[in-house]
Amino acid sequence: MKIGMIAVTLLASGCTLATMEGFEAIAPAGQRVDMTGIPGWQDGDFRLGGAQGHVRRRAVGATREWSDDPWGEVTQAVVARTGTLRFDLSGSETDGRIEGRCRYGRVEGQQQSGGLSVSETLRPMRLACAYRVDGRDAGGMDLSGIRPLRPTPAAPRLGTVDIDGTTLTIDSRHAMTGGRQPLEAPIGYVLSDRSGRVVGAIETNGTGTRRLILPRGTAERRAAIAAMVTLGLFWDPGDTD
Repeated sequence: MKIGMIAVTLLASGCTLATMEGFEAIAPAGQRVDMTGIPGWQDGDFRLGGAQGHVRRRAVGATREWSDDPWGEVTQAVVARTGTLRFDLSGSETDGRIEGRCRYGRVEGQQQSGGLSVSETLRPMRLACAYRVDGRDAGGMDLSGIRPLRPTPAAPRLGTVDIDGTTLTIDSRHAMTGGRQPLEAPIGYVLSDRSGRVVGAIETNGTGTRRLILPRGTAERRAAIAAMVTLGLFWDPGDTD
């Protein structure tokens, strides 16, 4: 549950972008690459290192079903946010062409009274994708919100990506460097192999740029690219009220 009048996240300096705690510790295990030029609008081009990509995003709906209490003091709503994401990427980083087709959604309940708003997740966010590599079906990804094991402000997410038989686990991260408590929304994600070894990471904070750590192994690298490009591009339905 979240309660707030105006939700704003700032660092003490007011100008330094928040970073994911532990990102630098993971970096030596892989290759540091940046996603750049991520468009702020629905469609546009972007880059992953030396690879060129194109994305098409649609926020399909934010349906509200309202009801009022008898005294007109509290307004209640059920809000469903859904969307689609399509991208293609090819170049030196990918060793071929990777295409992704994704759908995502989240449902929450809202109550408003004057300037105070309260919202609670009714159906956690779920993101599901299918991928193609060089024109052939290659696998998919499934990421869902999960119930935390202990009380925390964070709304954790867990999932897997599978490309050509290589499976990686995706785990959200909510702690920012120097922060006192976790953020509700992810600031990034880490990817692990079947043994639990962390092989990659993406920092999703920011606007037109994402920091990535790609695995060095060929099979793991392709699966990680598919997942991390998706996570770096999709419009998180938890980002808007």
